[in-house]
Amino acid sequence: MEVKIKRIFFILLFFYCAFFVFGSLFSPIMAAIGQYDISAKLTSLYMFSCHQQPDRSFWIFGYPVALCSRCLGVYISVLFSSLLVVCNKFRLNKRLLIGFIVLSFVDIFVNCGIGIRAYNTGNITRFVIGMLMGVIIVFFINKIFSLLERN
Repeated sequence: MEVKIKRIFFILLFFYCAFFVFGSLFSPIMAAIGQYDISAKLTSLYMFSCHQQPDRSFWIFGYPVALCSRCLGVYISVLFSSLLVVCNKFRLNKRLLIGFIVLSFVDIFVNCGIGIRAYNTGNITRFVIGMLMGVIIVFFINKIFSLLERN
């Protein structure tokens, strides 16, 4: 029963992330073709899950994507990682996981400037770190389900 619940959860997570990824990428396309009201409505859907700063977002056709580069990376990574969990192909070495966590914390601390001057690492670095964070999130959710299955 728990395996079925886990599979349903990750399928729902897949569709949730697909909505975020495709909706946020569709927003600048709508603005580019002159559908500003649709673009604004799509962008407003994500205002509670992302800061949406244009300087920290990728741009398509001269308009910012509705999610910042880090959030976009997280959602894309969770999208594909959850699909791997559903197919029972998600495997992650513990050392690699620790490396992902360390890199994520270093990037966040560098960008926030905790204790030192803040440094802008750029959107591509933020995107890659977001992808690492997405893998970390799926790993821990999968681990929780594994622990629940044992009990």
